[in-house]
Amino acid sequence: MLVIKILSGLPNNVFISQHDFEQSQQQSKALVDLAQESILLYPYQNVPAHWRQLIMDASILQAICMIGIFHHSNNSDNDTKQQVARDTINILDTAMIISGAPGPQRRETIHFIIDQLQTYLSSVYTPHWLDKDASIRLPPPHTTQITHPVKRLDQIPSFLSFVQLLQNDQPFIIPQGAIEHWPARNKWSSLAYFVSVAGDRVVPVELGSKYTDNTWQQKMMRIEEFLYTHVVLKNTDQQQKQETAYLAQHDLFYQIPKLADDISIPDYCYCEPQLSERYTEAPVDVIQNAWFGPQGTVSPLHHDPYHNVLAQVVGSKYIRLYAPSETHRLYPYDGIMSNTSQVDVEHSKFENFPLLKEAKFVECILQAAKMVALRSIT
Repeated sequence: MLVIKILSGLPNNVFISQHDFEQSQQQSKALVDLAQESILLYPYQNVPAHWRQLIMDASILQAICMIGIFHHSNNSDNDTKQQVARDTINILDTAMIISGAPGPQRRETIHFIIDQLQTYLSSVYTPHWLDKDASIRLPPPHTTQITHPVKRLDQIPSFLSFVQLLQNDQPFIIPQGAIEHWPARNKWSSLAYFVSVAGDRVVPVELGSKYTDNTWQQKMMRIEEFLYTHVVLKNTDQQQKQETAYLAQHDLFYQIPKLADDISIPDYCYCEPQLSERYTEAPVDVIQNAWFGPQGTVSPLHHDPYHNVLAQVVGSKYIRLYAPSETHRLYPYDGIMSNTSQVDVEHSKFENFPLLKEAKFVECILQAAKMVALRSIT
């Protein structure tokens, strides 16, 4: 029934044989390989639209052919069926992440196919490690002593009050309550929920303590593998052999709309702060990114081109913030990483970065259900 539903869009009077599917699958894979090789010739932001369109369309065709081949094979082996479903999701997720799913109805087509496959997999497979009541093990509360606290508001600000506060250079914490209505506040502490909704989805995971390390790399990984290897086993002996992994700064909600249904964009994100010499252009739409990782993940000291509202859904995070006026004391890299500091604020020695000692900062431990508002470097 699953295969029939996915292939139901084909004209009723068209018969496609197994040989036709196999031949089309080989040809579409060749086109995917060609597009991938061509895309690698360009910086990501300069990839011509036709290569992005090709990898998207060829991947959709390849996925449909894989399902058609399996349908014709009359193979009833459950393990094989599950592997075909996972391979198909992998192809489509990879294409969507690389291309952004350009073209009319492409994203909707991908979501339709993947939703059918993920629903099927969730109904027939439960990971050996998963207890239906299992929740994410939160680490002990932060013991970091806060000496230069970020301003904390006493109450949730109105939209106009938020706009006025954002005109100042000082960040501020919005108290608990502004996102308490999000379904994510209850759902996202459940490992079983993530596995059922998106366990077989493939996402880009950062491997390494932080992106400034020489050994840092990215790897495409199934969410279930990420959860088990890098979250569930985090505090076990086995985990000591694993690199730190972080699902960081990824538009997870564009890729997986079911997770987007668990949040709502705060009204604050629709304000339009005054432009300035450095903040010369506001984004066309609200930019949404997600960070998901175990204890010990680190985002290096950096600045963003846009204003930010950072919401903590589950767990907590230590945050240190420096004003733009302190930039010269933070030793930014040259070149394409000029928005990132060479300083490791937790471990750097002042003799290597003497001006760091003079840099003024504020800090906080952002707790679940709270938000911190940050201005861009202006």
